[in-house]
Amino acid sequence: MRRHLAATAWAVAFVAAFTAPALLTLRSGEDSALASQLAVQAGLLATSALVCAVAVPSRLRSLTRALGIDGVLGVHRWIGMLAALLVLAHVVLVLAANPANIALLDVRHAPRPANAGVAATVTLVALVGLAVLRRRVRHHYELWRWVHLALAGSVLVLSALHIWWLGDLVHDPAVRTAFGLQAAVLLAVLGYRWVWRPVFDPRSEYTVRTVRPKSETASTLVLEPRRSSRHGAGHPTLTFAPGQFAWLRLRRSTATGEHPFTITSSAHLGLWVEFTIRHAGDFTRTLAGLRSGDSVWLDGPHGGFTVDNVRSTGLVMIAGGVGITPMMSMLRTLAHRADRRQHRLVVAARTHEELMFRDELESLQSALDLRIVEVISRARGAAVPDQLDEALLARVLPGRYRRNKFDYFVCGPPGMVTDVVTALDALDVRTSRIHTEQFDLV
Repeated sequence: MRRHLAATAWAVAFVAAFTAPALLTLRSGEDSALASQLAVQAGLLATSALVCAVAVPSRLRSLTRALGIDGVLGVHRWIGMLAALLVLAHVVLVLAANPANIALLDVRHAPRPANAGVAATVTLVALVGLAVLRRRVRHHYELWRWVHLALAGSVLVLSALHIWWLGDLVHDPAVRTAFGLQAAVLLAVLGYRWVWRPVFDPRSEYTVRTVRPKSETASTLVLEPRRSSRHGAGHPTLTFAPGQFAWLRLRRSTATGEHPFTITSSAHLGLWVEFTIRHAGDFTRTLAGLRSGDSVWLDGPHGGFTVDNVRSTGLVMIAGGVGITPMMSMLRTLAHRADRRQHRLVVAARTHEELMFRDELESLQSALDLRIVEVISRARGAAVPDQLDEALLARVLPGRYRRNKFDYFVCGPPGMVTDVVTALDALDVRTSRIHTEQFDLV
């Protein structure tokens, strides 16, 4: 219930921010051509949409908890596309109001408000094009990220200059106040995201307690709060809900690289926090090489993929690959809480060697009413490989009339998540019972 209230509150806030400047201009009742009025409204709505699109992914914990990371990214993309469509509508309506305005596209002779508007439009088109191509630049994500941010900032600045240099709107005290509030809130959000959290927040610094090898390809990073040399005590350990994640970086800097990792420890461990990380690249191999006492910085917790948001008679957890990590936090927390409900865990991997936490999962079966099903797609000696499909899930899930009394948590590669959700839908599991998270933040 609390999550739904938070989501509703955020929705109301964004709708208010999106519509306020446009609604305020309707007070004047100016007798101008309809196309001109619509052009102004489209431009104002586009500017407000840009502000909202920048604010949404700025790691506001209440927002990521309410919508989940998939929801936040989805809203960000949707608002960004809406802003682009409104900008194009604004341009078309300006030309429809007066065809002679085509001369405003000539950057050599057009006035500076028009040049700022044209530059903002071109930059926005480039930004949308880069966003559409994001999946093709997976191995160059950091470069893509910084170009994306630079283009977004440029669009905002150029749009603000376009409005300011036109002058008509900012002369209205009410509209000027609305724009001022938008700018102040946005600057506060960006300052919190890009300055306070990565550079000045003392609670973000942690030290390495130990690094425990889990296998040849994975390690568990155990962190504790940085202790003050003056008082001998540190800030409280990260408080999180089981299934949430945090961003890790190795320097106190805005520009340093950072990556998201799911917290794998129980929410009731109390003294420290753990991340189990597969060695899949340079950054993760660097984490595996950290020593006791080294510093790392956390930004979190984030996400709404957690059992604390649901009330049901049991849980069905379906994990692919490293998607097992949030499930481990959930199961460890449930064991700490002496949970007595029925639970099922379906874990998929290509080989038995890729399965993680097998020994601990076996011990958790004695602490919880937990049934575990392993799905191995490339099992040695198997005539027919296992398939995580509708037929298998039908055998694993509760009976037809009990399925919607359980909540379903699905985490893993995007293709696996899509296939599982499709299978659950075919098995008449309600969408409201299915919770997903994909390791696809790019």
